[in-house]
Amino acid sequence: MPTYRNISFATVDSVSDVLQSGVEIRVRSKLTRELLGRVTCLDRPFERYLFVPKRHNDVFAQFAETMWMLAGRDDVAWLTRYLPRAPDFSDDGKIWQGAYGPRLRHWGSSIDQLNEVRQLLTKDLSSRRAVMALFDPARDYIDSKDIPCNNWLSWIARDGKLHLNVAIRSNDAMWGFSGVNAFEWSVMQELMSFWLGVEMGPANYFATSFHLYDIHFDRARQMNKSFHGLSPYDFGIGCAPFRTLWDEFESKLEKWFSIEEMIRADPTVPLFHHGRVGDPLLDSGLALVQVFWAHQQWGGERLAKELGQLPAEDYVVAMYDQLRRSYPELPNNIAQPDIRRFFEACRDSSLHAADEFKHAIKKLHAEKDKAYGGAWKRRGELVSILPNIARKADRLENLMQTSTTMRGEALLDTVIDLYVYAEKYRLFLAEGLEDGGLVPNNAPKPYSDHDANFDILVDRLDLEPPSQSTRELISDVVIRFDACWHNAEAGAGTAERFELASLLAEATGALIARVVADDTVSLARFVRSEVRHAG
Repeated sequence: MPTYRNISFATVDSVSDVLQSGVEIRVRSKLTRELLGRVTCLDRPFERYLFVPKRHNDVFAQFAETMWMLAGRDDVAWLTRYLPRAPDFSDDGKIWQGAYGPRLRHWGSSIDQLNEVRQLLTKDLSSRRAVMALFDPARDYIDSKDIPCNNWLSWIARDGKLHLNVAIRSNDAMWGFSGVNAFEWSVMQELMSFWLGVEMGPANYFATSFHLYDIHFDRARQMNKSFHGLSPYDFGIGCAPFRTLWDEFESKLEKWFSIEEMIRADPTVPLFHHGRVGDPLLDSGLALVQVFWAHQQWGGERLAKELGQLPAEDYVVAMYDQLRRSYPELPNNIAQPDIRRFFEACRDSSLHAADEFKHAIKKLHAEKDKAYGGAWKRRGELVSILPNIARKADRLENLMQTSTTMRGEALLDTVIDLYVYAEKYRLFLAEGLEDGGLVPNNAPKPYSDHDANFDILVDRLDLEPPSQSTRELISDVVIRFDACWHNAEAGAGTAERFELASLLAEATGALIARVVADDTVSLARFVRSEVRHAG
């Protein structure tokens, strides 16, 4: 199953999977792309804040809805203050029929599943019976705007870590999984881990239907194109930890909502003027809601001052990230050095996209060369080298004729493999020339045995997209490969074969430039997989 460091990496890769491999289906007259039986693992669920450009998530709504859930509430009036579209999912405009809070904290009006699981695992940490139900057959086989999407939570502690498993009947990758689900369940997982005295383990999500609505297709593509592959947690930025004992939890929840009400009534005072709960995580939420209510009245200068007094923690980065959309100068006035370094790194990353792509090709080549050595040329030009190229060229020709791709393999993957083999073929042929001019005179020999020589050719790759279509460029690649094959079979001289191989490499490079320009989703995924590993 796909495993990701945190929700940011999981979000970008998941929507990419839906776009590339999802099947189109209309559900309630709305067009979606859908993956069935999607399982996603978050290795560090405590890194819960989402840092994905173009996603436009609302960190204020995420925290508010999480507190609303933990308090066992279902009233639409309070939630609408932070989530204006909340009434759209209510049958009567007053409550959410499928709200998780009452089901978790007051199942059947009396069972607090949060406390039941806590007590069960406190008595027997090895238990496999720690389960919470959200779907209620007695209530949910009805026609309603709000049937619970998340249906079942299972907890298990192993090796000093608390694992969470969530079963979901229907998971909207944009508004559900990355919108609030991973956030709210990670908070509950942190609470439970603290009460049990264990570390937070991975969180696994199983979705029967994992999907995107067509209104989000373009945004998903933009997310993939824009994602920098960086995490603020790598820049010395920490998390506000939960530190409240169970016996104090209810009273602190009540105090949190009391202070939140005071903030709404008088938001423009300095942060924490209305008090604190006395728990770092819960207090971070108070800072969030006050900034939500106050920032427009404060203005950009006061906002920067208030945020600058907060610690270098993830929720603060999330506020900078969201509010810079309204205050473009905000990133220039970040007081916390670690947070400032993160945003500078994100900006620099976007400026060097072409360099990162070329670096990713070099890295892919180096890894394969290390694994396979000289196998690609071991039996010579006609038995090893050209057949490797032929498989890629034939696959492209089949794509051109049938528009059929292999599931899980993007066009860009095939084109990159073809490009790598074409350039290695040129290096191989250059070894038989007195001076082919392909690499510097002092380049290490044999040319095709050294990564440094291949890297020189990659650096020369021109990524300016050509005017021809992908179909036209594939046709050109196939024609030029056929010329290479026939001349090699006919025993043409090395110089002639080298010239034809150079034309093939040129055509393949042009195809790469076209595909990179047209398929930013595959481009971003390739760069992330080779350069910025999520682990």
